[in-house]
Amino acid sequence: MTVATEETVMAEPRACTRCSKVSLLWVVGRCADCVAEMGLAEDSTEYDAWKADVRAEFGRK
Repeated sequence: MTVATEETVMAEPRACTRCSKVSLLWVVGRCADCVAEMGLAEDSTEYDAWKADVRAEFGRK
């Protein structure tokens, strides 16, 4: 898969830091599948840490 680096490109594929799959939907290092898996897991520790990273990156609204 080719990764675009032009400023006019609206989305570019990136590797998930958790599963290493390449995805267009990528939020603070995690792909949508990993966010869903973390959110549905019985132990919410990893999901809570990811949410804290999101708040740090984008702020709280």
